[in-house]
Amino acid sequence: MFSARVEQAITTMLEAHGLGRRKAGSGFEATHVLAVALIVGDFEFGEDAVVAALLHDTLEDTRLERDVIRHRFGERVLAIVCDVTEPPKSVPWRTRKETYIERLRHSSHDDARAVASADKIHNLSNMVTGFETQGRAFADVFTAGIDGMIWYHQRVHQILADTWAHPILDEHRRRLDLFLAAARSASTR
Repeated sequence: MFSARVEQAITTMLEAHGLGRRKAGSGFEATHVLAVALIVGDFEFGEDAVVAALLHDTLEDTRLERDVIRHRFGERVLAIVCDVTEPPKSVPWRTRKETYIERLRHSSHDDARAVASADKIHNLSNMVTGFETQGRAFADVFTAGIDGMIWYHQRVHQILADTWAHPILDEHRRRLDLFLAAARSASTR
């Protein structure tokens, strides 16, 4: 899916993220959000969902202001992005994750669920690779450790499956199962 609006979202995302790296150090944040947008598009969600996917980490991880999203892309895209944005990093990890899960549970936007699921599909895929290449040490960069990662990803999938039905959840479940196997294998090494 390409449009002038999607191109503007890519530009806005690049202005916000620049060449910032992901937490695990492998890959760029911009690559991640582009992958999430491609997954959303692959499952045939509309332009608002693709735009929101491109911007889904901007409020959480950059200095981009909500008004920029509202002005450039409208209230609906802003609402979707807000639904998939965690509280600031100053909030304890578990509280941030529980707040995020509750936002998903109560979201009135299926597009927010799609962005959340696509985000987790990409994250889970990268974590499987991390566990396969680095073993247990891969989890050291994450605040919650392996047990927390398992809790969080299982809970997100469960909330989405409890509140919504869509084929993207089948892929999400498949990636979750691969992650669980890789995480458990890394735990025993």
